Amino acid sequence: MSTQSFNPWTSGTRAYRVTLVTGMAATGTGVILVILAAVLDLQEGADSLRRFGMVCLGAGILSHLIAIGLRRRQAVQILSRRASEED
Repeated sequence: MSTQSFNPWTSGTRAYRVTLVTGMAATGTGVILVILAAVLDLQEGADSLRRFGMVCLGAGILSHLIAIGLRRRQAVQILSRRASEED
């Protein structure tokens, strides 16, 4: 029986980890930009800053969803490998 862990970070693929970190960075950047746009609400560039922040938030969420799909695919592979080893 395989002893590969289900810990997503240590047993996850490089693509999973890169996608996850990219999503966290984009989400964090988006939050900061939206907050900054709210503080600078009366100034000229606040609207474009807010839009760019929302795009970053959307990209972060999309990246997280892709990471979930990558991890799910790997977990299915691990489970099928374990099942075939037990037979």
